[in-house]
Amino acid sequence: MIASLFSHLPFEQHRIVDTTDLDEARHRIGKVLNPYRLRILHGHTMRNRLDLLPCGRLSLLRHGHGADASVDPGTLAGYYLLVLPTRGNAVFQFDGHGIDVSPRGAVIVSPDRRFHFTASHDYEQILLRLDRQAIDDAWRRLTAQDDAPDICFDAVVPLHASGWQALMPMLQWVTRCAGLDAGRDAAQAALLAQTEMLVATTLLLHQPHNMAAHLWPAPPPAAPQAIRRAQSYLLDHLGESVPVAMVASHCGLSVRRLQALFQDECGQSPLQWLRTQRLRAVRQALIQANGDHKVGETAMRFGFTHLGEFSRAYRQAFGETPQQTRGGRGRSGTAAPERPARGGTTGA
Repeated sequence: MIASLFSHLPFEQHRIVDTTDLDEARHRIGKVLNPYRLRILHGHTMRNRLDLLPCGRLSLLRHGHGADASVDPGTLAGYYLLVLPTRGNAVFQFDGHGIDVSPRGAVIVSPDRRFHFTASHDYEQILLRLDRQAIDDAWRRLTAQDDAPDICFDAVVPLHASGWQALMPMLQWVTRCAGLDAGRDAAQAALLAQTEMLVATTLLLHQPHNMAAHLWPAPPPAAPQAIRRAQSYLLDHLGESVPVAMVASHCGLSVRRLQALFQDECGQSPLQWLRTQRLRAVRQALIQANGDHKVGETAMRFGFTHLGEFSRAYRQAFGETPQQTRGGRGRSGTAAPERPARGGTTGA
């Protein structure tokens, strides 16, 4: 996906480094990006290449080492790098944590954040360089504040996440503008400045970072978190009549969103899931009661009001009647395994 995004660009026509001399490579690449330490892990020969396509104050770079290597740039001074692997693999180290990098995901490196990486011999990456000033200007526009804080983005940009989906059209536009000369005329300069602002704004709005809470109110809980919260609420009110709207309100979701999450995560509606938990609670109570509790009273205690429908649902779920469970068969291990009931919402 990433490689195809840039496959039409004439990087070879903009090659500024092509050498097997490690000292020369470090010197020349360090002038464009950052001074760095380089160590060859396997083999002895390598060809360092660096292509640079300008796009106003933005720039697109294609870089490869040609050997298994360890690269330590330390920290970036005054700019962000969006790292877009096109082949091979690497491991980026941030704060002692390793991130596996391949063409299936992108990485963003923020200024002043310590990092280093190891790369395979065939590793190649497209780098989008974005000046810190662009992020600062976009922040001021979004917040109407005079001062911009230090923004540190989450390093990983998964290709399935909303941040990448928002960023990809911006990158496609950058590729269309790559190679334009901001000094040629006022129209091109304005276009390139607007492109830079769009990229910076998209990152601030869609890629998680340390100041995101100052741009947005608290986001709705992620799907697994929302499901757990709803389930906990339902279990706390197992014997009560609980409207779905009340559960949705408790979780900060719409009814439709809550129902969709349950269907995706559990294969059931919230009330179907609740009925399953009630059936299991009744079963557990009957097993632990040693035959002392009446089935009807136990069922009603856990929210079942129609005993005939309860009995049918119980047998469908566990392969035996409630009376058989109470009589001891449920403790013998011969009952059918518990499974989610996929019927209606009886007793919810």
